[in-house]
Amino acid sequence: MGTSSAGEGGFDENDRVSLRGTAPSMTQTLIDGHNIGTGDWFVLNQTATVGRSVSYSLLPAEIVSEVVVHKTSEARLVEGGAAGTVNIVTRKPLQFDKPVTVHASVGGVYADLPSSTKPQFSGLFNWKNDAGTVGVMAQAFYEERSLQRNGQEVLGLEQLGPTDAIVAAHPDLNGVYFPSLIGNVLFTQKRKRTGGSVDVQFKPADNVTVNLNGFYSKLKADNFNRNYMMWATHFVHGATNLAPGYVVKNNTLTNATFSPSNDATNYGIYDQISRQASASTRFFTADVDWRATDALSFTAENRSTTKGEGSSPKQDVLELNTAPGTGAAWDFRGTGRPVNWSLGPDNSSPAASGVSANWIFGEGGINVEEQGELGQDRR
Repeated sequence: MGTSSAGEGGFDENDRVSLRGTAPSMTQTLIDGHNIGTGDWFVLNQTATVGRSVSYSLLPAEIVSEVVVHKTSEARLVEGGAAGTVNIVTRKPLQFDKPVTVHASVGGVYADLPSSTKPQFSGLFNWKNDAGTVGVMAQAFYEERSLQRNGQEVLGLEQLGPTDAIVAAHPDLNGVYFPSLIGNVLFTQKRKRTGGSVDVQFKPADNVTVNLNGFYSKLKADNFNRNYMMWATHFVHGATNLAPGYVVKNNTLTNATFSPSNDATNYGIYDQISRQASASTRFFTADVDWRATDALSFTAENRSTTKGEGSSPKQDVLELNTAPGTGAAWDFRGTGRPVNWSLGPDNSSPAASGVSANWIFGEGGINVEEQGELGQDRR
């Protein structure tokens, strides 16, 4: 069993589960045996297919009683987990020892990269009668986080062809791949997660339990991404200034230096993207459990519903050209080590790097919903 951050580029804590080394989309997550509609804050996940995976960023640890991992399918489980199923079992009112239970916690979390401390709070109230046949539980949570990610991205590979000028000068590069864009990334984000749950449980008989459970969680996740990139796809195909000593490994140009061209060719590009983003999930379940014998039980669901939503209502983008005529270089040093790359002799300031406007635009209106209604289920 492992964890993954799916397609989000390793932002913050890993927030999805994978089993047997497979993609998270092949692992199904249930809450108390039910499917759950979930949303994603990351814009690429909002517009892509993430399969059966569920983002755990919407599920605080305070709601969990236990986590049961099934690595093989069983007839009593909801279908859909090709690699396995994770069932998050929540706390129930009649499980508490005392008639009245009150829990509260207040704390703070310090993040070293943004040098910021943010608060978090959770509270629980539970009541059950002396006979242990009726109980009500209410939970609430509030959490803030400041995140910062300093990273590097290699955004795809392109293949050189026989009509490219660089291949005419260096025929051995025909069919060889090179990195399209290599970027140094600064990502910052402010997160705020709020929500709560209410659970009502009663036992009309010793072997019959009725449970009504409602849950809601919303994550605000506005973020700002800056990516300063070497724009290889813009200059490599037509390059005539490739210096001797370049290296090709596994049909990939892993080490290359391009001398200054003293023209208007932009060797770099700088993207700045500001996004408003959020995700939410909610569900309501109404279950009746009848344990006929120690080996035989039945569960009936009535009008259980779930809804997840991911939203990016606003996205503002500024893209700047940089490093005109300066040349560029890169050196891949193997897995586990960042790429060494450079743009010209001096990019320490906007004036030195020759920044010019490329384009600016704003868009948004992305709102993706996942919802369902569960009918009768007997096992």
